[in-house]
Amino acid sequence: MLDGFVGASAATFAADVDNAFWINFWVSIVLGLSVLIPMFYFVWKYRESNVKDEEIENFTHHTGLEITWTLVPTVMLMVLFWFGYDSMRVLRTMPAADQSITIQVEGSKWKWRYEYPANANGVVHKLGGAFIKPKYDENGKLIEKGTMAKSALYVPVNTNIILEMTAPVDDVIHAFFVPAFRMKEDVVPGRVTKQWFNATTVGEYDVECAEYCGTDHSYMYSRIVVLPKAEYDAWFNSNDDTPKGNYDKSGSALLQQHGCKSCHATLSDAVFFGPTLKTRVLTKEQVLDVINHGQDTLGYAMGAMPAGLVTGKDAQEIAAYVAAGMKGEQPASFAACSSCHGEDGKGQYGTSPSLVDYDVDLLRNVLKHGKKGSMGNMPKFPYITDEDVSAIAEHLKSL
Repeated sequence: MLDGFVGASAATFAADVDNAFWINFWVSIVLGLSVLIPMFYFVWKYRESNVKDEEIENFTHHTGLEITWTLVPTVMLMVLFWFGYDSMRVLRTMPAADQSITIQVEGSKWKWRYEYPANANGVVHKLGGAFIKPKYDENGKLIEKGTMAKSALYVPVNTNIILEMTAPVDDVIHAFFVPAFRMKEDVVPGRVTKQWFNATTVGEYDVECAEYCGTDHSYMYSRIVVLPKAEYDAWFNSNDDTPKGNYDKSGSALLQQHGCKSCHATLSDAVFFGPTLKTRVLTKEQVLDVINHGQDTLGYAMGAMPAGLVTGKDAQEIAAYVAAGMKGEQPASFAACSSCHGEDGKGQYGTSPSLVDYDVDLLRNVLKHGKKGSMGNMPKFPYITDEDVSAIAEHLKSL
């Protein structure tokens, strides 16, 4: 099977793009040499030691030369324009939707996600997530397989694929780049951009983000896996997660897949963009921030938490108590909190957030609704399932 290196050429329009590139390359070489060669020749021929003052003449114009240096570059530039236009026309002319497979693509920090149309059984395959790229040695031998699992886009060979791409409105611009297909398209928050391809060769091809999008931009990988049509059809009409079988649904694997490990440490107490998930430790300052400013983004049954329920010394006591893991003597002022969070701070059966640990209800509401606060902004993950949330909660408790 071919790999995803740049040298591969595996889409129907790749040859058009390559032709346009090489035409541009050689015309640029010719135009460059047409300037450089005469320049160096004249520097040598008319050097000071080789020309006497009385031999110097002034020429106002040379009609033949002027026509030549106008027409020749114009013709060459028109050749560049034509090949560039022709390759762009092929890239931008979408095939008919009824003769193609349309796949929804979402790019977000820092992962790609894919959603297929429903199959005959009503099953909608949803793939994608954070991806660790395979590692090769200097001879191209595979050293580490990476974590493709559910992160790849699977398509049939010799079939038109239309990608409808977008990014969440609170995200940044990404670019879906497949070097082997000579294909790149911006993925813009809140807008839908389209690109298409028809893969001609069975194999696996790299997908990269070609628009700088933040800390893990260089790790925002995925793969397009091109399958024989019969193999693709058998998978698409099944309930299997991927053509390679069902993927790992452990809590650790799900944290990796959903990109949580890009912002949260899981094996240490380090604080990245968000707090560590190894232990649920809230600082006094973070608790005070919520007490002072409220919280209205988590979507709990009891609704938004109003700001300023307690102030002054009471707020300081509550913040210190919660930050210490709710151990020791409970301050009397905690009564203002217990009416919603419960005497033990565990959230009263999911009606308000748990102050003690990452329980299923807290994780579900944070992931589904996102979060804003003193620890920064966390985007929402509307596509995450309750089964995934439960597996993540169990994994975090095991830490």
